[in-house]
Amino acid sequence: MSATVTSSCRVRVTLLSAPRRSSIAAGLLVQHLGLDRALAGRLLAREGGVLAESVPVAQAERLGPLLDALGVKVRLDPVGAPDVPAMVELAIQPVRRPSEGTLTRVAAHLRRPCPEVREALTQCQGLVLSLCRREAESLRQSFRRDRSLRIVLSNPHAARFDLFLKPERVPSPDLSRLLRRLGLLPCPFSGAVGAALDRRTARLVTARHGDIVEALNRDFQRFDLFLAGGGGLARPELADFLASRARVERARLSASAELQNIRLEAGLSRTAARRFHADYATIGLDTRIALAFRPSPSND
Repeated sequence: MSATVTSSCRVRVTLLSAPRRSSIAAGLLVQHLGLDRALAGRLLAREGGVLAESVPVAQAERLGPLLDALGVKVRLDPVGAPDVPAMVELAIQPVRRPSEGTLTRVAAHLRRPCPEVREALTQCQGLVLSLCRREAESLRQSFRRDRSLRIVLSNPHAARFDLFLKPERVPSPDLSRLLRRLGLLPCPFSGAVGAALDRRTARLVTARHGDIVEALNRDFQRFDLFLAGGGGLARPELADFLASRARVERARLSASAELQNIRLEAGLSRTAARRFHADYATIGLDTRIALAFRPSPSND
């Protein structure tokens, strides 16, 4: 919970984020704010918005920590204070190398120099911006037909981060001790050395060890899926599958070592990467997942 003022006798309660399953939180809203349970459930399912226009400060301050313990974030504002627009984080990510025309359009829309935009698009998460939701939706709508870009939104109050080692770096003893002290474990799925951090913890770790690790928002992470082995598939069946699915020339299948360099899927979200990994396993293909930092030149 974040409270902007406690001197007013009544405050407005605004939802910032809520987990998908919020039945207990809905009960708290019924109990403390007098809402109908169905209405409370609908309010919690939204991306944000006002839960109550006028609530006694003491009552709101009792409710806030209870909601916070359930993963529900709210903000308290004095009754009558100007409404603060909901902010989101937005990542513009290249699916393939954007044309100069696309770069020019993005730069003009953001009122930024074109070289700055071009450089930002090469970063691990792409060009990340903090915008009000209306501006973010307008930008996404403006580039919805451009297949060279992916535009992803993230609620900054609900975002979770993973810690990835920077290229050619290894964990230092100090970093390893800090991760253990914070109870952070590696992620076998993504290869992260620390998984599912909140924003505050991610900033703490990167402030101390930003030369070794970087914190990447899970909403903005993308993964490539590579063939690791043919499993139980015979080589002719594997060749037929790869020729149709991954557009791989049959000649590449002559040496088994080549299997590990065949990319089956590119630029998948975490959810999609998990799904494809499981789907390929059901047909007998072993796959490995790699974090996709930048668009592949092969997509040009």
